[in-house]
Amino acid sequence: MEDDNQSSPDMEIKLVSRDGKEFALPYSGAKLSKLVENALDGKGDDADVDERTVQIPKVEEECLSKVVEYLKHYQEEPMEEIKTPLEENTFEGNIKQQWYREFLEGIDDPLLFELVTAANFM
Repeated sequence: MEDDNQSSPDMEIKLVSRDGKEFALPYSGAKLSKLVENALDGKGDDADVDERTVQIPKVEEECLSKVVEYLKHYQEEPMEEIKTPLEENTFEGNIKQQWYREFLEGIDDPLLFELVTAANFM
């Protein structure tokens, strides 16, 4: 969906976690989230007055920092589709891009659950 607003792809957007921590990223990365895109386009109620800050009330700081890290990297190197049925029986065999493997390997189970929940919310 193209943005009709005055939002340029390089405009900085701030996402604010439930605990008040702000994370900045380019609009082009932030709009990958439908929640953020709708808030910035005036279709949601989570945008601040300045229209460049979006509250993410269901996501804590640690989780939102990982979401922002992922969104920033995705802009540089989109993740390749994971084919189903799975081609191999190994993690490395199915996620071929090194950055994405390392990103997931550094996440413990509780944070992984939070990330899945955040992805569904956002």
